[in-house]
Amino acid sequence: MTGKNQSYARCLNNRLVMRELRKADSSATMLSRGLDLSNAALSSIICELEKGGYIRKVTDDEVAATTSVGRRPVYYSVNEKFGCVAAVGLANHRAQVVISDMKMQITDFTETRVERYDVATVYELVLSLKNLLAKPEYRDVPLLGIDVSVPGRVNTMTGELQLSPQFDKDLFGEKNYIVNLFSRQFGVTVKMTNDIDLAGHAEMHRGLLAGVENGMLVHVDEGIGGALVLGGKLYSGSQGFAGEVGRMRTEFEGRRDALDEFVSLRAVKARLGVKHTAEALALYESDAAAREYVLATARCLGGVLKDIVELLDISTVVVSGRATGFGDEYMRAVNEQIAEAVGSCTAVPTTLGGNASVIGAVAKAVESITDAAFE
Repeated sequence: MTGKNQSYARCLNNRLVMRELRKADSSATMLSRGLDLSNAALSSIICELEKGGYIRKVTDDEVAATTSVGRRPVYYSVNEKFGCVAAVGLANHRAQVVISDMKMQITDFTETRVERYDVATVYELVLSLKNLLAKPEYRDVPLLGIDVSVPGRVNTMTGELQLSPQFDKDLFGEKNYIVNLFSRQFGVTVKMTNDIDLAGHAEMHRGLLAGVENGMLVHVDEGIGGALVLGGKLYSGSQGFAGEVGRMRTEFEGRRDALDEFVSLRAVKARLGVKHTAEALALYESDAAAREYVLATARCLGGVLKDIVELLDISTVVVSGRATGFGDEYMRAVNEQIAEAVGSCTAVPTTLGGNASVIGAVAKAVESITDAAFE
């Protein structure tokens, strides 16, 4: 039993060292102190990781010298030649293909306008990824995994997607058609994940939920989605459907229905009599009645978030999506309602912009592949 426990501890420590080096280059001494490992144990781990090609020594030219006197410590970095990952984002009529190194740094990016996702579109995305990987800089860098970001509810147990109106039904003629296609073409593990869950993952790594113990991302766009962070981890629920705040029922203007039917941009545009989000934003700025109606929907959203905040003792709510384009007054209206909750919580607009889901897909893929290497 002792051998098994030692093996488990060794794998865990390997993962921890890799995670620290993804954040920043470090010396053995810094890693030893930060991870509370003995110098001997850390030295053995570094030797193993370096021999396996997972990490490398940082050259003198790369080290930012803190002093011109004395011997510089040896720094280590994640080895860029270890591999790369790809993220494919399919949402909001923007198809994105991204390549990242194992430090989660995006090295290549393409974006295409898509009116509707069908078989031909997916094949074009496969070709786009092949073209990127054909570049000389990836010749000796193996592709290790692909994460596909999709709008819609993804069952984490089966991998099945609840059909989104943006997708042609032929894409699901066989189980997980998109996943199977990319897997056959590239010969690597392909995972499909809800785009809002991935955006939540990105907020935890590079956004306003970094270091937050209990928080939430709410995405207000054509529809409303959410992602929960509980106990410092993304909480997906038993089937992967947690955080569907848009399905919560509430009352607005004397009617009771799902929050999505009142607050989403789709609902707001229908009420204002416009077709495009830009028209709704312009009307908000120029028409007092339109402005008051939009702010009323913001207070409706804030009321639902207040209940979630009280139930889960959440400290931070990050708001993303094009509804944040309504500006500071919209956010103040949301916070007016949240302020009535017991405890202290503030809703803040995201700082990651519209690329959060692919950033999250990259983070998730890199973590998954690195952890799997040390099971």
